[in-house]
Amino acid sequence: MVSPEVRRIEMEIDLFIQNLPMWSTKRDVLLTKLMTVWRDGLELLGLTTAHSLMFNIEGGLEKAVAQEHQLVTGVYQSLKWAMMYAPEDGTEQLDDKALTELVMKTSAYYQILVDALKMGAYGKVDFVVDDNTKTLTIYEGGDITGHDNELLRRGHLTTPFQSQSPLIADSDQLTTDWTAGQYREYWRWLKKIAETAETETIMAQAGPLAPMQDVMKRPLVIELPTPPALLETVQRDLTLTVAKVRGPLKWKIDSWHDCPLIEIGGRVLGVTLALRTIAGMDDYMLRVALLSDPGQYEKVSGLREERMIAVCKKAFESKDWVFTPHYLLSNPDREIDGYVTRSSEILIVQLKSTLRPQSPWEVLKRNTDVIEGIRHTSDIVKRIGSTTKGIVITDGYGGDYMTWQESIKTGIPVATLDDLTLIAEDPLTAFSTLAARAGIDEIQSSMNTAERKVSLGDWTIRMVDEPLPKMNV
Repeated sequence: MVSPEVRRIEMEIDLFIQNLPMWSTKRDVLLTKLMTVWRDGLELLGLTTAHSLMFNIEGGLEKAVAQEHQLVTGVYQSLKWAMMYAPEDGTEQLDDKALTELVMKTSAYYQILVDALKMGAYGKVDFVVDDNTKTLTIYEGGDITGHDNELLRRGHLTTPFQSQSPLIADSDQLTTDWTAGQYREYWRWLKKIAETAETETIMAQAGPLAPMQDVMKRPLVIELPTPPALLETVQRDLTLTVAKVRGPLKWKIDSWHDCPLIEIGGRVLGVTLALRTIAGMDDYMLRVALLSDPGQYEKVSGLREERMIAVCKKAFESKDWVFTPHYLLSNPDREIDGYVTRSSEILIVQLKSTLRPQSPWEVLKRNTDVIEGIRHTSDIVKRIGSTTKGIVITDGYGGDYMTWQESIKTGIPVATLDDLTLIAEDPLTAFSTLAARAGIDEIQSSMNTAERKVSLGDWTIRMVDEPLPKMNV
């Protein structure tokens, strides 16, 4: 739990942020500059990534991905703070060094504190305060699978490049104002605008004798025109505004993916590279719908699991399985999403439809749901017989060390719809294959996650992946 003394530190840090000299700058000037920082940072990190891949630099891609996360997290939190604290009629002056400090340190580090406090509220981390050294230590619990460090490393590298399979039809009325088809049409419209705006190609070569290669299009900050009338409500829900930041959505908008467009002085702006990234996927559609109209979202959310059942049925039946959906057991009553048989083989399939998680708190909620599914499936497997196998299948979330702790204990792995072919061909070897891909290597020795340390105001925040020392219990 989060003690009053930890909340006191949170208040001190919040007061430090509210009193930053940065907020004397005119709001629109500050917001416009932050958009430039976002653009410049993405260009630099794009070049860094290309350099790492071109010269095969060990750890280069992993470092670039981490730096991009820090940049966009810092920029976006800074944008929200600017909307909260900067006045409409401030000064035109802006300290570039202080702005860089705000984005890459204060704003990015503040998100770490917010996430830790949320996890602490649910008993997932412990805090120790040292007022003498002004240090807040966060104990994250220690290694729980024997492979945590590798699971995290693989997740950091692969998660940004993985896509979910939301199984949404164009006709689905995700909010009262727009359908999934309108959402997709909006992004097709916006993608063309972003691609047309990017006219300069950055090129590089792997050495003086190597051929020149296209690296990336130079990103730009662009002002968006008014969209077609049927798409205006989509743009509205994708736009971060002062009203949203100062209203009930303040703490619900977790990342730039939720509202990638920024309103500045009545204009709507975006960074072309960021917009083209989202335009190629449906991953964030459901997040926007849930934020904008949770009531309508809930009305259509059940459609996704029925479509998952249909996809699973087709995949298993192509490998000569018999797939029975919504199979009922009695005494006590339990429902199985998929009861799958082939000759003497029996497989229990539990389905979980999830939103793409963007924060540790959202990961915790997804994990809780997935772990419930693992335990449910384990109970069913025990009831039916020892030769029965079970698996939990999601529409894109493969879990992390928390879910794998439960999978190792029960023998029930977590997979995604993309793994159906693997599972249908040979469920007996699916567990070991999925585990190895996640980073569970029985030969490799366990490694502790390194301690991390950041500064916010007068306080130092330490994150230690260990249990709370016994003397502090």
